[in-house]
Amino acid sequence: MFIIIAIAILLFAAMIGMAFSGQGGKQASFEERLRQMSREPGKIDLTEMELSKPFSERVLLPMIESLSGMISKITPQEVLKETSRKIAMCGMKIKPSIFVAVQVILAIGFPAFLASVGVMEKQGGMKGVGILLVAGLMGYFMPDMWLKGKVGARKMDITRKLPDALDLLTVSVEAGLAFDMALSKVVEKLRGPLAEEFSKVLHEVRMGKPRREAMKAMAARADVPDLTQFISSLVQADKLGVSVANVLRIQSDQMRIKRRQRAEETAQRAPLKMSFVLVFFVLPALLIVLLGPAAISVIEQLKGNAALQ
Repeated sequence: MFIIIAIAILLFAAMIGMAFSGQGGKQASFEERLRQMSREPGKIDLTEMELSKPFSERVLLPMIESLSGMISKITPQEVLKETSRKIAMCGMKIKPSIFVAVQVILAIGFPAFLASVGVMEKQGGMKGVGILLVAGLMGYFMPDMWLKGKVGARKMDITRKLPDALDLLTVSVEAGLAFDMALSKVVEKLRGPLAEEFSKVLHEVRMGKPRREAMKAMAARADVPDLTQFISSLVQADKLGVSVANVLRIQSDQMRIKRRQRAEETAQRAPLKMSFVLVFFVLPALLIVLLGPAAISVIEQLKGNAALQ
């Protein structure tokens, strides 16, 4: 039974990895093909280029996309909107209908796989049906749990890097750079989700979107309280005509204080977390090392006395 569950989990990971990695590299492979066509326009074999793409991009993704079109028609719009919001929050480039299609495929594929290996015959009627239902629920909810984990990790990364980004932004603005140029410096120096969000803001501003609206969209997309507070302060300063450098300096100080408070809070929770490890792992081993020889001596002595009697 454990082997079956392990194989099912591996299949789940493989399908999710192939589907999402294919989506992530789709834009890069398309740009690479364009560069190849511009370099050698006379040596282009479309069939060879198509066959050179990964299996997941040639076969798996088109199947999922065709299925997602049918599933999106019967899926409530609230579910698609919530899935789209989560996908935007974790920075992925995938259609919500495709993600829901993957959930449906796994919800059907897990029970089908377990039924094909004879779970119903081995476990009996009701027990086998229960295992298939649990497998279907696992297949549907595990992608959503994985997506929530990605969202949480991205929020944590943005929260950690925001004080450093604000320090660099403050120094750049106080050095005489305009806010957009200072933001581009932050994008150039930093790496990670926060730099990606700032890069999206710069791109939207260059496309003609008002900076205020672009910043608000970033706050809604990231959904990080510290970032939302920073953007609200910037928008308010822009409305009232307050110096951006003063706002940045104040926000930078506040973010550093918050980071220090979070570090102190984490340090205060450390002894409580270590106590479980000490009680369940370190203390038993210490008792075995200290009391083990004495216990063995007592047992041997008791056996000797019993033999003499």
